[in-house]
Amino acid sequence: AIASFVYMGRLVDWKRVDLLLRAFARASAQVRMRLVIIGNGAEEATLRDLARQLNVLAPVDTSPGVAFAGWLSQAQCAQRLRDSDCLVLPSILECGGAVVLEAMAMGKPVIATAWGGPLDYLDASCGILVPPSGADALVEGLAAAMVRLAASPQERAALGGAGRAKVLREYDWDVKVARVLEIYAEAMGRSERESSGKRNVRR
Repeated sequence: AIASFVYMGRLVDWKRVDLLLRAFARASAQVRMRLVIIGNGAEEATLRDLARQLNVLAPVDTSPGVAFAGWLSQAQCAQRLRDSDCLVLPSILECGGAVVLEAMAMGKPVIATAWGGPLDYLDASCGILVPPSGADALVEGLAAAMVRLAASPQERAALGGAGRAKVLREYDWDVKVARVLEIYAEAMGRSERESSGKRNVRR
């Protein structure tokens, strides 16, 4: 079977999809795989040209290689993510990265740059974080991660299961609401203690 990777996001320079394409070219020379790029933006034409130069542009998104799916609705994005084996997010400026949580909630492993939101959400139990220590190192790290997960359905399943468990444990809305209420209660208790202490000092 061909391992299927997906990228979702705007096609802008700081998302570093260009490095993902270079990593895919390196990885796909070792293991059969495909990459579907979902999204649009100012870099789309440049990225298509790069994929063509790297000889990885696929005629259709069910073939090995890279396919550009363009902008898709939220429901279509969810289905594409569900149908994929792994999400890859090479962004070097990702303060949030909600798509990482979406992938984790679906039981999909994630490969991402170790920065910002993805660094907060992921750990070694549910994904692979690649340090952003330079363009060449990021390409090498992304490629190695893609080869590793493409070759092991068992590891993909283990990482995906751990990611889903982590989302339910730490990022479920009921869990977040309960934590906010705890914080309010702690703050109110602290405020009451401080007020009581001030009253005792005045006496």
